[in-house]
Amino acid sequence: MDLEGAPKKDTAVFDALDWGRPINNPVFTSAFGNNHDSILFIEAEQEYPYFLIVSHTPEYAQLWRAKNFSWDSADWELVEAEYKIGDFYEYDDGVKVDGTYYIYEEGKVFTYTGPLEASSGKWKVSGTFPQKRGCDDIGVFYEDGIFHIFGEHGKFPHGLDGTSLAHFTSATGLGEWTLVDAKAVDPNPDGGDYYGVGDATIAKIDGNYYIYCDRESEGVPYRVVAWRSSDLYKPFEFLGEAIVPRSEGVDDWDNYRIQDADIGYIPELGGYVMTCNMMDVDGKPGGDFPTLKAKQTRVIGVFYHGGIMPRPSVTSER
Repeated sequence: MDLEGAPKKDTAVFDALDWGRPINNPVFTSAFGNNHDSILFIEAEQEYPYFLIVSHTPEYAQLWRAKNFSWDSADWELVEAEYKIGDFYEYDDGVKVDGTYYIYEEGKVFTYTGPLEASSGKWKVSGTFPQKRGCDDIGVFYEDGIFHIFGEHGKFPHGLDGTSLAHFTSATGLGEWTLVDAKAVDPNPDGGDYYGVGDATIAKIDGNYYIYCDRESEGVPYRVVAWRSSDLYKPFEFLGEAIVPRSEGVDDWDNYRIQDADIGYIPELGGYVMTCNMMDVDGKPGGDFPTLKAKQTRVIGVFYHGGIMPRPSVTSER
């Protein structure tokens, strides 16, 4: 994802686990019935600095933009409700490099050059990435002329994740990928397949690299966990759970699972946010959406890093 507005160095130590909700249920919108797998582009120099691509159905996504960042879609403009990239139900991650946007999904690399407002239907497949070689549901990061992807590797028997995240690099982002480490992020250091991981997002903060990704185990639905390394080419260390569902909150949208995080630095706030999937299964507050089975509700929720939270009005529980 695009972090061009991010600072070179933070003045305080970054607590990777300090994330909270700006309100009790920070649902971006529930108007579309099935919103998930968002990609946040931050264009600090533009009139509209914030763009959010939200996956919806295999036919269309949605494109939103805003002049000021907010967790609420009421403060955003819906540019295109039938936003066309390809023919996929979801899109993994994206990055902007030298004026060109790159979006990754199912082994294909989509590119577009120009204003995002005019991009619907104009994305083209320009390359591939090694999804079938064990790098699925990826996160992408660009630095010093190199594209880095981290994706699901190995077969997790209790869900759709991998048993580790594999790290590949490319000079073009379009092909000729080199495997750096099949277990760059390893939730099972003692072997086996107790934990599954996937859907990474990456940021460089104060000289360290942070990966946030999904983690699940048998009977324990998705939550977002954090990893850190001082070097992209070295294994990441596990830091802990960053955002977890409130399983007992029957009136909360996030009472079942939280996943597919996308991190971004918000210049006007001086800190980071994450957009995530939130999904409930008990029907409260749920909805009877034709795109979802058994009244399951899938929406985008927005979480703020502790350093920028308006403390008096925030529910800080994770």
